[in-house]
Amino acid sequence: MLAAIVSAPSASAAEGTCSESGNYEVCFTYGSGVEDRIIARKIKAKIDATAEAAAAGESGDYIRIALYTWGTDGGATAVADSLVNAASSGVSVRIVVGFIDSTVESKFAKAGIDLVKCPNSCQDPDHGSMHNKFFVIKKGDTELVMQTSSNFSAWQAMHSQNLLISRDDSELFSAYVNYWRRLYNRSWTYDGVTWSTDASRMIDGSNDLSKAYFYPQPTSNRVADVLGNVSECTDGNDRIWLESSLMEDETYAKEIIAELKRLVGIGCDVKVIVQEQSGSDIMQKYGIASTDIGCDGWSHNKLLLIDAKYASAWRKAVFVGSFNLTENSAHRANDVMLRVIDGWVTNRYIDQFRAQWLNPNECDQGT
Repeated sequence: MLAAIVSAPSASAAEGTCSESGNYEVCFTYGSGVEDRIIARKIKAKIDATAEAAAAGESGDYIRIALYTWGTDGGATAVADSLVNAASSGVSVRIVVGFIDSTVESKFAKAGIDLVKCPNSCQDPDHGSMHNKFFVIKKGDTELVMQTSSNFSAWQAMHSQNLLISRDDSELFSAYVNYWRRLYNRSWTYDGVTWSTDASRMIDGSNDLSKAYFYPQPTSNRVADVLGNVSECTDGNDRIWLESSLMEDETYAKEIIAELKRLVGIGCDVKVIVQEQSGSDIMQKYGIASTDIGCDGWSHNKLLLIDAKYASAWRKAVFVGSFNLTENSAHRANDVMLRVIDGWVTNRYIDQFRAQWLNPNECDQGT
């Protein structure tokens, strides 16, 4: 099906793109080992706009960040400088980070920016990692959730990445803020409320059936659960497309692959893009046809795209975030999977997936 489509841009040559419609903005980069800072520039622009509003007398604005790795290149320094400027303009800036370059950390400290480091999971320092990659910004009446797959470094800026910005979804914004508070406090309890179960870490948003799945989800396989809610495919509404930079040979991945095989059996167009050869090998080992698997060594995307009958209705949905398809990511790490059900958003991710599928970079063979 995809081979017949020739209008998609070359993933190895395409520059990053951003577009906007309604309450959403999306940005994509296409890897190939060439640094592309478009996602960092988009995030920086939102920070700068918040700083300008504060400088003009607006009060109560804040920025909260959770980021796994913060280096000095790939736009990282420019974003850090914007945050310092925002803080000096009166914006409250607080950051949770896994690993951070010492020069950037010193810059934040001099600016009085509050920073917490979680080299491992914030709530369980002996396991997992604080693998999140999101920004939440309150600027006046505007509330932004910015969820990306990218860390800040030159290496990450050379990979295929995505950014989804959701504007003025009050319940989703509140959910992200409350998750961030639990990262910052290094506890699942905040203000007397404990998110003690997997179900308590899934929160519905206000717009377009949005939903945030906050990880870890120690007793669940949320990706397999979502796939299990797909009941029918038909011509033109049959896409089940998945991108994952990491996949491991274990029960967690096998449960997802079993659902993908079921969907192939009911006529769905199942396509999977992985980053490493080992991921392709695992998919084939458990019965996914090699023709349904793509491998791109410069892809760092995490995406589940559904254009089918999902949850008893024909829907176009995307699930994006920082999650990998590994048991460690799902059951021990701090990550987010964000669901948005919006035709415009899903169509943009269809375009992105198609570009990666038709023009892959060389598969990462691993070490």
